[in-house]
Amino acid sequence: MDLYFRPTQTNEIDLVLQLLKDAALWLHEKQIDYWQDWLNPPPAFINWIQQGFTKHEFYLAYNNEDLIGCFRLKWEDEAFWGKRNEPAGYIHSFTTVRKLAGQRWGERILALIETYCQRAGKDYIRLDCGSGVTNLRKYYEDYGFQKVGETTIRGEELTLYEKRIR
Repeated sequence: MDLYFRPTQTNEIDLVLQLLKDAALWLHEKQIDYWQDWLNPPPAFINWIQQGFTKHEFYLAYNNEDLIGCFRLKWEDEAFWGKRNEPAGYIHSFTTVRKLAGQRWGERILALIETYCQRAGKDYIRLDCGSGVTNLRKYYEDYGFQKVGETTIRGEELTLYEKRIR
């Protein structure tokens, strides 16, 4: 197994959008009301993705040559977390290829992100999750993330999680 991630290229924005849409469809099929805006993303969402591409914050994860997921990694995140002084990596838009669900690829990608952030001198990895998405919250908690707060973004209640990595 050769698991790795690499920065996206400018021509891969549609691929990332498709991965997010696939995750939204999968959630919809499970009757989970989360990420549904990715089914037909409004301009603000597209702009958010484009900004991430411009800032080189999006990554694609692979096992050998097989695409297994994507995520956005930022070094600060005032919009969701406010001003923070501790060095941290902030994870957004984290998803795996849906046909691989249940194979623990998400945990392996999180472990790679954790190592990458440690090497970059970060003390924490942080992410947010829909407060009402119980199974996803449990997934992150089982991985070692601790609930540290809540916030509301665009009317959506989110739980803030962090994991100390150094």
